[in-house]
Amino acid sequence: MHYKFILKDNNTKSYSFFLWFLFFLHIAAAALMAVKTIHHNIRLSMFILLGFYALISSVYFFYKKHKRAEETLNLILALLYTNFWIMYVGVFAVIIFVAIFLFISIVQRKKTNIIFSEVGVEVTNIFKKNSYTWIEMDNVILKDNLLTADFKSNKVIQAEIIEMTESVDEKIFNLFCYKQLLHQD
Repeated sequence: MHYKFILKDNNTKSYSFFLWFLFFLHIAAAALMAVKTIHHNIRLSMFILLGFYALISSVYFFYKKHKRAEETLNLILALLYTNFWIMYVGVFAVIIFVAIFLFISIVQRKKTNIIFSEVGVEVTNIFKKNSYTWIEMDNVILKDNLLTADFKSNKVIQAEIIEMTESVDEKIFNLFCYKQLLHQD
């Protein structure tokens, strides 16, 4: 028997904040270029680009409650920034921007999985996979969708469960873990 849970990632806001910071730097660069340039065509295109940013941001403000609103906005902004860097800076800057954007987007989509089985506990994070035997565990409790795994090494994993592979009765899961812990002592 095994139980698989997907844990809530508390770093999602940090990743979003970093992307928004990256976008803000691009807006600042475009505004600075718009003010400093003496070429009328470049200045006009910068102000048009800034107008697009304002328009997209105001649309996002009204639709931010939708499920994919932030992802869609990030993708649109990334395309605009890519165009900006190609036109005014060069391909190398685009490669760096796209690499950072894709890395953050991929990391943001990864979920932390935890699997409990008779063998032990397997935690799959964004970058690594850890396996623990029941001997290393001190206590495991699931209560009100909050999972707490206490290790004998004083390490604690405590996270909200956002998804289960199947419906899990907390009492049965806690009993399963208790039995596994008893067999290891």
